[in-house]
Order: sequence, then C-alpha cells, then structure tokens
Amino acid sequence: MPETNDVSSPLSEHLEELRQHLLLPFTISTLFIVLFFPFTTDVINQLVNLANLKIEDMAVFNPTEFLRLKLYLSLFSSILVTHPLWYRGFYNFSKPGLNDKEKKIIVYSLSLGSILFIVGASVGLLYLSPFLIEFLLEENNQISTSLSIYQTIKALIAVSIFSGFLASLPVLILTVNKHTTNTKTLKNYTYILIIIVITLGTPEPSMIINLIFLVFFAAIMEITLLFTESNNAN
Repeated sequence: MPETNDVSSPLSEHLEELRQHLLLPFTISTLFIVLFFPFTTDVINQLVNLANLKIEDMAVFNPTEFLRLKLYLSLFSSILVTHPLWYRGFYNFSKPGLNDKEKKIIVYSLSLGSILFIVGASVGLLYLSPFLIEFLLEENNQISTSLSIYQTIKALIAVSIFSGFLASLPVLILTVNKHTTNTKTLKNYTYILIIIVITLGTPEPSMIINLIFLVFFAAIMEITLLFTESNNAN
C-alpha cells in the first residue's frame, strides 16, 4: 500500500500542476465563448454572404440546429483566438523536462505553425470556401437543393481548418525533422495528428471522405520528408 501511495502522489502533483497551467486558457476560452455567443448570428450572416449565398435561401431542419450552429461557431472561434494560450500552458508544463535545444524547437515550431495556420485558414475561408460552394451548387443545378445552414457553415469552417493545417504541416515537419533522426516516429505522430484533424474537421464524416483527406495529407507529408531527405543527402 505505501508503494501505491508513493506512485500516485507524484502523479497527483503533476495533474495538479497541469491543471494550474491550463486554468488560465480554460477560463479565457470559456469567457470568450460566453461573450462571443450574442454576436454569432451576425457572423453567420457574414459567412453566408461570403459564400455568395442568401440567408433566406438557407434551411433549418430541426429546432435545435441553429442553436447548435451558434455554439459550434462560438467554440471554433474561441479555439482559434485562444490556442496560443493553450500552447503556452502545455509548454510551461513540459518546460522543466526539456533541454535548451528542445525548448527552441518547440517555441519555433508552435510560433511559426500558428502564424501559418491562421494565414492558411484565412485564405481557405475567404477564397477557397466560396469557390467550392459555387462549384458544388453548379454541379447540382439540375436538382432542387435545400441547403442546411448548419452543414453549410460547418463545411466553410472545415475548409478553413484544412487550409490552415495544410499551410502549417510542411513547415512543422521540416522543423521537427531537422532536429531528429527518427523519421519513423515522426511519421507515426504526424499520421495520428492528421487522423485527429480529419475526424474533427469533416462536416459529414464518412469513410470515403476521410480516406480521401488522409491520402491527400499523407502525400503532402511524404513529399515533404522526401524533399528533406534529398537535401540532407546533398
């Protein structure tokens, strides 16, 4: 029994330390969701206009759909705005166990990755999303289509997420690969990250859609690693 207490005590201390580091980002994220929620209707109107659609042409297919959309939009906006605080919280928690080289790698990767993600997500939302919506509507112009406002906005946000992830993925891989010799481990962790992003970001999860995105992002990763290995060989 004493041995169990000795083992659980450090674990409890680490969990308490992690809670303290994440308390500030959690509090600010929650406060942002509450304060942003009243403005979500205006944001939804702007997103619909951005996609060259009209709000009166959109449909709601169940009583809770619009409320869920507002909550989803509030949560997404909160993550987008406060994610540097979450990065900092996890970094401060792991900082005592890192050497100077590892600290520089993490700070550089997270800073550059965050900037590229925001730039890529903005490009995806402002330019790529309207193009895809227009293309899909033209493909279905022979069929009477009622657009769900919930699924349409989620699709716009999903394209934004994938664009941001695509913009930051090669640089993150190059940065980490430059300071590690274990390419296999890097690939494994990257595949896990890709699967998580695809699972959470796909508006209508399906095996075929997820497989397409997985192959696409995996190809980007493999090309990036191949480029890196080629440069190292030279």
